[in-house]
Amino acid sequence: MGPEIVIAVVSAAVALISVAVTYRTALVTHRLQVEARNREKVEVAEDLFRRYRVPLLASADSLQDRLHNVLSRNYLRTYLHSGDSESQHYVRHNTVYVLAEHLAWLEVLRREQRFLDLDSVKSTKELFTAIQRIHHPLATDGLPGPFHVFRGHQRAIGEVMLHRVESSEGPVTDVLGYAAFCHRLETDPGFASWFTRLLAEVDDVEAQGRRGNERLVLLQNALVELIELLDPEGGWLPLEQRERLPRTELILPTSRTPNG
Repeated sequence: MGPEIVIAVVSAAVALISVAVTYRTALVTHRLQVEARNREKVEVAEDLFRRYRVPLLASADSLQDRLHNVLSRNYLRTYLHSGDSESQHYVRHNTVYVLAEHLAWLEVLRREQRFLDLDSVKSTKELFTAIQRIHHPLATDGLPGPFHVFRGHQRAIGEVMLHRVESSEGPVTDVLGYAAFCHRLETDPGFASWFTRLLAEVDDVEAQGRRGNERLVLLQNALVELIELLDPEGGWLPLEQRERLPRTELILPTSRTPNG
């Protein structure tokens, strides 16, 4: 074998080794970049959890506790027929408020998440699956009873409940408190129009009993599931305060759920 052939063979071998090394380096670099992006997504997801866990938990607990009291402890019957106009006003307005407050925090979280690529983060997928289970009972027309609120209407209620406040880190989005909510109902007809039907339907909730309010039973169950996801060990909310309302036999097919 002549020297020219040897040189050519060696050059080809060196070239192949170089290509292989370059390819392997590219694979390792790509893998490291993917791992770095995944770590970043997890960190972003954890930051979302840290920022919104407490208000989500508090609003979910307020709503599920109110539904539990309404459907198992005659809360509405006690106060709507008390003859005390102040108590009657409170139970109607505050019952609608705790629903609106929770929808507002869900809207805040949706806005924060919509521009973030977090679909591959397991904890985020679980959170938004749990949130969809909250939207579903309100939106479906496959369940009887009052408080049927289309998904777009749910988002609108959440939206009108939001306002900007100043903080040490600059302007942040917050949710109206109960006093501000009542004031807006009295002074802002556009704001009040989103809640007129719900306020009237509080009396319908009281009249229909648990069987006629399966929508709210399922909503209460879904809220407890969200609480268990956000606070599995009971570090924020006591475990014994997470009792699910029993579901009745009247469960209609979920396929009837509209996308509205």
